[in-house]
Amino acid sequence: MANQQRPAACPARKYRQSEYSMQNQQNDRHGTRVDPAIMTEREATNANDAQVLTLLGDSVEDYCRRVLTLRRLRAARALPIDRVVWRDMAALGWTALVIPESRGGLGLGAAAVASLCRPLGRVLSTEPVIETAIMAAALLAGRGAHDACLSALMTGEAIFSCPLSMAAWEQPTGIDAIAEDGGYRLSGEIENLSLAPDSDRFLLPVKYAGRVGVFCVEAGAAGVYIQPQLLADGTRAGRLMLTNVYCAADQVGVPHMDGGEAAAHVRHALALAGIGGSAYLLGLCEALLDLTLNYVRTRKQFGRPLGSFQALQHRLVDLYLQIRLTAAALNEATAACDGKTREDPLLAVSRVRQRACETALCVIREAVQMHGAIGYTEECDVALYVQRALVMVARFGGARAELNAAGALKLQSVTPEAGERPATQREIDTAPPQGDWNALDDSLFRRVVRGWITANYPPELRHLPMQIRWADIRDWHHRLLARGWAAPGWPVAHGGMGLAPNKLLIFIEELERWGVTRAPDQGIVMLGPILFEYGTAAQRAKYLEPALTGEHIWCQGYSEPNAGSDLASLATSAVLEGDEFIVNGQKTWTTHGLDATHMYCLVRTDPRAKPQAGISFLLIDLQQPGVTIRPIPNLGGHVDFCEVFLDQVSVPRANLIGELNQGWTIAKALLGHERLFVGSPKLCQHALNQLRDLAQAVGITRDPVFVDALTRFTLDVRDLEALFTEFAALVKRGEPLGPDVAILKIWSTETYVRLSEMIFSVAGAAGAAQGKLDFGGVKIDVLSHYYNARPAPIYAGGNEIQRNIIAKLILQLPT
Repeated sequence: MANQQRPAACPARKYRQSEYSMQNQQNDRHGTRVDPAIMTEREATNANDAQVLTLLGDSVEDYCRRVLTLRRLRAARALPIDRVVWRDMAALGWTALVIPESRGGLGLGAAAVASLCRPLGRVLSTEPVIETAIMAAALLAGRGAHDACLSALMTGEAIFSCPLSMAAWEQPTGIDAIAEDGGYRLSGEIENLSLAPDSDRFLLPVKYAGRVGVFCVEAGAAGVYIQPQLLADGTRAGRLMLTNVYCAADQVGVPHMDGGEAAAHVRHALALAGIGGSAYLLGLCEALLDLTLNYVRTRKQFGRPLGSFQALQHRLVDLYLQIRLTAAALNEATAACDGKTREDPLLAVSRVRQRACETALCVIREAVQMHGAIGYTEECDVALYVQRALVMVARFGGARAELNAAGALKLQSVTPEAGERPATQREIDTAPPQGDWNALDDSLFRRVVRGWITANYPPELRHLPMQIRWADIRDWHHRLLARGWAAPGWPVAHGGMGLAPNKLLIFIEELERWGVTRAPDQGIVMLGPILFEYGTAAQRAKYLEPALTGEHIWCQGYSEPNAGSDLASLATSAVLEGDEFIVNGQKTWTTHGLDATHMYCLVRTDPRAKPQAGISFLLIDLQQPGVTIRPIPNLGGHVDFCEVFLDQVSVPRANLIGELNQGWTIAKALLGHERLFVGSPKLCQHALNQLRDLAQAVGITRDPVFVDALTRFTLDVRDLEALFTEFAALVKRGEPLGPDVAILKIWSTETYVRLSEMIFSVAGAAGAAQGKLDFGGVKIDVLSHYYNARPAPIYAGGNEIQRNIIAKLILQLPT
């Protein structure tokens, strides 16, 4: 127990020292050594500091690059684990990662586990990191584990194996123990125990005296028999059989699965192992996608690179989307395991494991297909990824097992702002210090906004199934205006709240959470920021205040009959004659066109220039001769948008925003943030909650087919929330959104489409009835969800076009 009496060491220092030792072992083989001063540069870094994770990740990447090549996998197929490599990993400190400092370890958490395992997945490492360095180490670090076991594990002397599934520990059926001679006799068997033929010791869940304990069994003990099983990737698992195996009392770990702190400790070990396995699969998928992208960029068919075919590009974008969803879910799961969020760690881990398993199966399937016949051969490197992925997914029990676990845990959608206490009346009436709302902490600000909106927004306008008219929402807008909240993102000097990006996001989240219907506010949300960035002082003086008060209602003049997603093909012309532009053309799908008094519009001012180079940004008064507005009813009979015909319409040159022929730059600035908010999870969350309520009302919540579908939808929405959080964090930091924000819009809108179809299906014969329907007290407008979902993948640029953008700008595929 000497280790328990030592003072705790800084994990960064301990990790650096072990890394320095290992680096010199490696470099001695080449006649060079590393200066220890370099390796102790950040000794005092706290264990949870991001620098430690960066340090760990850099070390793992370096080791993988030097030692863990794909070539070694072919040579090592069906051979025992390379003990030299394993001891190298131990010398680098990887086996001590999750062991507390008081027990001689590094005391790092789930984030460090992910940083370790993700690069190992990229190189298909077959060493027992997840089984031994994470799961077994976390179990042994619990109360009652002996230092001799820990020492053997941390030095790499012994390889430990143990089951990785939650079911194996919570409801074990394999091994029983009977007390005898101060110890226990164990009998039973465990199927498909990973690395069993290569392990020195086993940590097993064993039933005894009505309890479940962690028993440590020596591989060479009398009565232990292992039947080896060769796996797809050449590694070995086995059937472990125990016949009257004697286990001394001091080999029984204290943690039991009968409740309390000890049970929580075992679940923590399972969660860490789940993080490790998910990160490993994520790294594998990333590497295989890179391999496939490189292949389709260079491989030619029909005289063109494979990667130039749009059908393949869209499939590759979908793989990229699934990988990004997995990464977002992994980040949330690591935060939950490290106690940084309220989410149940095992629930979060179950989410990411399910996503990682499904992503892996999808990526390996497409990789083989896109490589063609060569992808089906063993000599192609794709085979190594396929075989390893199959082993890892099976080790988890597959995506289906994780889906069942998620359902069993009663997975519910939890929004990021959930759990805040209600605001007091004093808080609701809060005036910001010196008029600066940013001076409030985020939690108080959220309570103030939530409390005031809840108290003041008309309840009959919540979650409206259709677009609202200005006359119906005007009073609410004036109430916001009186509060000073009509333009949350505008500077205070212009009547806004002056919110920083993080506060603005909270404000928008609270509006959406309460189901506040969006007014015809494009003059505030879209035009205002453009005038602040590109407009002149005179333009701001003329247009900002009327947009704020609602005197001017603005609409967007972008799309045309032959220029929707292909906006650069627009044909509406603006010819400069003296101090006026003469505008002719047609705009369509114009949201809020019936109420609009003005339009900000893209027009072609140089027909000889390249499509995107000859476009300008004009402000047009719609209340003048030559303007005709025609409503376009949607599928549900409601008017969401209009056509606007412009016939010899005069526009003062003073209404040109920015430079002549530079309108495309302004248009792109608007679309990025539009795609962020089109990608908000709130609409999907609302639809998901309505689906649950409807299912409860019609009595199908026990139908296994529906439960399976509901669980999948819940996982999809939760992963959407995680992905949205990552992009929202960029906005909060004031950083620009890149073209990859399009994946958020794709997943959000397509998830909403699937949800709307499920709501329609569950409603049964009543699904085709118009208006709100009463399902046993639950009132739902079924058709509104279905109708509203139809244009969602089209708004802000069709999803097919978004996939084209990602294929070109993110995946660097040829055109």
